[in-house]
Amino acid sequence: MHAGTRTANGVTNTTPGGGLMMAQTAPQTRVGVTRDFIAKQNTNASAPGLLALMPGFVYARTDPYSLTSGHYMVRGLNESEVGYLVDGQNLMDGIYYQVDPMAATPDSENLQSVSIREGSSDITSPAYNAAGAQIEMTTRDPSHKMGGMLESSYGSWNMKKEFARFETGDIGHTGIRGYVSYSYNYSQMWDTPGSFNRHHMDAKFVKSWGDGNSAALNIGYGEYTAIGITGNGAETPTKSEFEQQGTSSLYYSPTYTQQDFKNGSSDYYKLDDLKSTNLMIYAPIKLKLNKELTLHITPTYRDWSFWDTYGESVNSTNSYYGTRPAGKLQIFYPYGNNQTVPAEVVDPQHQHTLQLMANIDWKRGHNILRFGGMYTYLDMHEDANYTEVGPDGLPANGWGRYGLKDANGDTLSPWKIGYRQQVETIYLDDTYSFLHDRLKVTAGFKEVMINRHVTNDLPGISNSLVGANYAEPLPQVAISYNITPHDQIYVNGTTSFKAPDRSEAYLDMWDANLNTPAVQHTAHMKPEYAIGEEIGYRHNGLVHIAASLFNYNITNHDVLSQGYVKGSLVNVPLEVGGETIRGAQLELALRPWHHFSPYLSGAFVHSRMDSNIAVGDTYAPTKGKDSVNTPTFTGAVGLSYDNGSFFANFSLNYVGRRYTTFMNDESIPGYLMADMGLGYRMKTVHVSNKFSLVRPQFQLNFMNVGNNVYYAEASGLAVNAHAIRGVNGSTIQGASPRYNIGGGFAMSGSVTVGF
Repeated sequence: MHAGTRTANGVTNTTPGGGLMMAQTAPQTRVGVTRDFIAKQNTNASAPGLLALMPGFVYARTDPYSLTSGHYMVRGLNESEVGYLVDGQNLMDGIYYQVDPMAATPDSENLQSVSIREGSSDITSPAYNAAGAQIEMTTRDPSHKMGGMLESSYGSWNMKKEFARFETGDIGHTGIRGYVSYSYNYSQMWDTPGSFNRHHMDAKFVKSWGDGNSAALNIGYGEYTAIGITGNGAETPTKSEFEQQGTSSLYYSPTYTQQDFKNGSSDYYKLDDLKSTNLMIYAPIKLKLNKELTLHITPTYRDWSFWDTYGESVNSTNSYYGTRPAGKLQIFYPYGNNQTVPAEVVDPQHQHTLQLMANIDWKRGHNILRFGGMYTYLDMHEDANYTEVGPDGLPANGWGRYGLKDANGDTLSPWKIGYRQQVETIYLDDTYSFLHDRLKVTAGFKEVMINRHVTNDLPGISNSLVGANYAEPLPQVAISYNITPHDQIYVNGTTSFKAPDRSEAYLDMWDANLNTPAVQHTAHMKPEYAIGEEIGYRHNGLVHIAASLFNYNITNHDVLSQGYVKGSLVNVPLEVGGETIRGAQLELALRPWHHFSPYLSGAFVHSRMDSNIAVGDTYAPTKGKDSVNTPTFTGAVGLSYDNGSFFANFSLNYVGRRYTTFMNDESIPGYLMADMGLGYRMKTVHVSNKFSLVRPQFQLNFMNVGNNVYYAEASGLAVNAHAIRGVNGSTIQGASPRYNIGGGFAMSGSVTVGF
């Protein structure tokens, strides 16, 4: 066994598999990574990217550093069906169920661990979209000693990151300690001519007193601007487009000429733009009321703004505001054809969320009873508009401040959405321990109630005001038994649900070039509901082993199809009926042995559709087909070496073949991805009696070593790629799926020092 290592960045070199296999005791499948792995990856890696080697987890790494992409699958369910928490608080966009890995997620330098609770979320979870899993990030605790860390990274694609963290240590006799960190990132896009800038700040202060009382204040703020990508990342080509054009199919024209301007062209990559700001404040409080009762309270505030832009040409004399003819548009520039106006569609979303979580634990004898609930209020405004583009190919204002006006002087808009939501949950669970705590039985019940009020304030449209109410009962049961101090078996039965996501579930989406909806909403979407069972075995020791079998039955499965098709941004939830998912997964890891720590994981997922999908006035015969974007086999191997000074690691990830149409008539091949890293830690340099440079470190990372450019996932799904017969005999024409492309090779180097 290894005694551990002291480093500047939190590596202890004690976790099995080089940080890839956390010790677990909970009665459900949980996998994850610790500082021993996180600190040895490239410094830009996001939380989803850090989980890419976990069994059953498929990450669409669309940039080499795994920073910008928030797309992944867990046991056949996509990111909109997976909770995304930091310190127990919901980081997921509350309406569109999107992950924002750049603005919202803490810097990896501040993450103590990242794990996935596969299957249902915890009964106390604030996530109301976690039908299949939950990602949980835990931030590091502040040090009792004053100090800090500095880190500087540079790499391919002009990547640079600067990170600094200051630790207050214990502040006098107040019992308060904390840290504040700041980071700056810049990188060019590997797949477009664009780039991104990111600023991020994390702060955490804690106070402990008495017997088990504590309070904390956590603040996270992030902002970024990315040019050359949209909310779906780079452009999403079809197979034929990518095979013919290569990476040039991933972006619009890199130049904008006077002829483009005269023709009213909006085909310019700088019109694809993302801006985001995210502020989150939460304050978990734990109060020990007496020997048996403990109260937990966490108030949370979140302010999230997101601007997504793309180019679109608008007819200056034949366009629409809702269903109302816009008349002659009030344009500033003289265009050569005098009709087609190049414009940038600016789609701003402003969300504000207030939340209060509370529960009380009653521990008496061998029994623990928990009772609690949550209330969340969210409001969002999304008023998109068209901003005229000038001769340089850029809009007058990238924030949409000077929108195109119609003949009446009204600002032209494809949608003006207001969204209000209230979520209330109440839960009760009880855990009883038998046989000297070797056998534990937990049973619980949770009720989730959601009220939504959605408007689209466009003139003349039919469904401008809609509402929805959901109430779902969610029982859970779990049993674990410790055969020996190192061996455990567990079984659980869970229920979970996901309320329909996106305003497109309730409202039609419009476009200035049409007097009919550009995208029609799916009428009367029902919440997705899942019933799951797991049985598993664990062994903890020099060798760690974890194996599990799982089964899910899902009704009203909500599959998100997203794609940016030239001239129209489309994000549509699709209800595809029932689905059955069965599978098995395995993890093996070794604690450091002669400084080596190997890791192995694999998963088999058999996911089948139980229903035919409605297409127009017929149904496509999809019953019995494999689910989309779900590989049957995935696997990973990792090897870590760390002798306290020199360290190195290697990983190889395999993702199998996947179908990308519901009829299984188009698929993408499997791929292998290899990463490696190495570095050296110096001894601590004592500058004076009061100041030392703690373990200065040099590190190199190589991502996608073979420069394997691959299909990362299907983003724009299709029922069928080729013409087929519907169940009533009519012909259903084919459509080509669209794809996110995996990031190419990159290398980075970093220097880290503590003080």
